[in-house]
Amino acid sequence: MNFAFLFAGTVSTNPLMLLLGIFVLTAGHNAGRFGGDYWLQPYLQRNVKPKQKRTPKQTA
Repeated sequence: MNFAFLFAGTVSTNPLMLLLGIFVLTAGHNAGRFGGDYWLQPYLQRNVKPKQKRTPKQTA
């Protein structure tokens, strides 16, 4: 019941922003576990990242 009064506009849009912020944080956290980030990031790190070859330093 208290949230109903808050959403009615008694304290501006802060309750709505709080709920949207919680939603965005939760979605971002779960994207790493269940979403494409879980599969895409390791693939990109293995295949797209250029491999640097080490060359021995020449000494005089």
